Amino acid sequence: MDTGNIFLLIGLFAVFASLFLCRYNKYILYMLICAFISVSMAVLLLFYYFTSSNFNINYVYMYSGDLPFLYRAAALWAGKEGIHLLLAWAAMLCILIFYINNKDNSGFAKRTLYVAIFIEILLLIILLMDSPFRPTPGASDAGVLSGHGLSPKFINPWLLIHPPLVVMAYAAGIILFAAAVTYLYSGEKEWAGTARSWGRISWLMLSLSMATGGVWAYEIVEWNGFWRWDSVQSGALVIWLILTAALHAIVRHQRSSKEYGTTAPLLSVSVFILSIYVMFFTRKGVRGSEHNFLGSSTWYILLAAMFLAMIIILFLTLRKKPSEPGSKITLKSLQSLRISFHATILLLCLLAFVPFWGITHSITSEEIYGDSIPIPQDAYNLWSFPIIFMLTALTGYCLLQGIIKPKGLLFVIFTVAMIGAVVSLLFRTPTLLSPVSEFYQQSTLLVRSIGSIPVISYVSVSLFMAVGTIFRFVRSKNMFSHSNMGIVLIHAGFIFIVLGATVSTSFSSVVSLNYNPAELNIPKSIDTVWGAAVTNVTTAVKSHNESEQIVDLNIYKNEKLHGSGTISLTKSDRSGYFHKLLIHRTALTDILIHFTSDAMDPSSIKLSIKVNPLINILWGGIILLISGIIILTKPKF
Repeated sequence: MDTGNIFLLIGLFAVFASLFLCRYNKYILYMLICAFISVSMAVLLLFYYFTSSNFNINYVYMYSGDLPFLYRAAALWAGKEGIHLLLAWAAMLCILIFYINNKDNSGFAKRTLYVAIFIEILLLIILLMDSPFRPTPGASDAGVLSGHGLSPKFINPWLLIHPPLVVMAYAAGIILFAAAVTYLYSGEKEWAGTARSWGRISWLMLSLSMATGGVWAYEIVEWNGFWRWDSVQSGALVIWLILTAALHAIVRHQRSSKEYGTTAPLLSVSVFILSIYVMFFTRKGVRGSEHNFLGSSTWYILLAAMFLAMIIILFLTLRKKPSEPGSKITLKSLQSLRISFHATILLLCLLAFVPFWGITHSITSEEIYGDSIPIPQDAYNLWSFPIIFMLTALTGYCLLQGIIKPKGLLFVIFTVAMIGAVVSLLFRTPTLLSPVSEFYQQSTLLVRSIGSIPVISYVSVSLFMAVGTIFRFVRSKNMFSHSNMGIVLIHAGFIFIVLGATVSTSFSSVVSLNYNPAELNIPKSIDTVWGAAVTNVTTAVKSHNESEQIVDLNIYKNEKLHGSGTISLTKSDRSGYFHKLLIHRTALTDILIHFTSDAMDPSSIKLSIKVNPLINILWGGIILLISGIIILTKPKF
């Protein structure tokens, strides 16, 4: 047995011991520290195996090779086994931090610790079943000389931080789940403070992971942009939206324990259950996803754990007395902040259902029909847009409540609606669905009607929300308080993210340019503003049956040289074809250039060029939103 597995067994024994010692409240801290050190030693040992290229370990053999030191180290979390190990370590770290900060609270902390430890035991069992320390099959005494290495798509700086951020988000969600289960079981009010702090930490980490993943995908030709409704991308979005809804409910519950006494904990536990669901289908396999961890036998454990958690939560919910008071619905009550919060949480859940339905359909269709039936991206966009539209308008309304009188607020809403309608009629802009697309042509009248909505209609509601955000900031008594600054930045970020994504995708254009050797240094037009010229073409045969074609380019704006860069196409027997993309960035527009196909023909260079307008609005929105979450996050472990 490898030393790494011994460390994991010691960690599992220590976690079991701490579970039994919880009853006596003695030596728990020592056992938790022992478990954390043991799992940490396993992580460090695997790190050493990767950095020293110990290919006798199968996991190292599969993901390491002739790589720079940083990528040999980062390959630790390139596969499912390393992700399992990192998650077990991160979860143990969160459990230890939680206990150290709550060890004097013998009631709530002990029950929360019970739940969290059970989850850690599950993670360690999965890890031992699918261990990263298994020896390489057929390894001789002389050892294995080289490994498979990483795909060129993963040799990217974002590999160093994106997967660990995802893992930390899931680990923090374990404490959120445990606190919510404890509340459903015992009704202890301390749960809200813990859930709010750990929920925000998970929210921050998940936001960072989605942002870094989007930037990474934007740089890879095969991943087709910052967002393509990949199954795991969609799953992460579902978790993020439900977590956002849960935090809204927890905030209201903290102010009044009679509000969201059932909804807040149910949304909180849903975050962790959905995390298990995402882990499940990546191990079960969903075609077309870049995040598949096929060949894992642990998916059935995750499926069983998910159903067991749902049964327990259902039982605890049914035995709990309802704490959310009913009230008579009047016109005045419909204009209250409480109703606005209800509607916001409902819309967030509805928005989460769209990608949830998409990924679930992919799984069930494959199980029932034997073939995955993917949901087209147009379908996701079609049903998400109206919900986002209503959510944006409602958020602007919420932000202005209490600042503008109800009658004046209704007048503002009516004015915004009229402006949006007039702008949509006067300006011919792209619609939500292209009338010539196959999805549009085969859709029902209802779908065609929704798909005919001009994307510019979103501008009016985004301006309405922007006005609400500004009013909220200016009229607040504590203008520069952490709470006010965080809320304002988060909402401003949301506006820019949706606006940037909508504008950049709707108004982007793609052209193809063909060059032959006689046309070097001759600019060709991309559109009325931009142009490009091939200045040099190089084709070379590299080692390991690898060949590469490199094209040097100049970028022109209004017929004046504006920049230069290089694209390349690499062919390898080991990893196939890889396109290196050129991104020419400006303040208002990005120009993305790559080879049209995998053909390496120096006599005919075929380029695909995409012009992305106003994409920086999206990146700016991400920075604002994450900055707001950082400011808002004041840990109370």
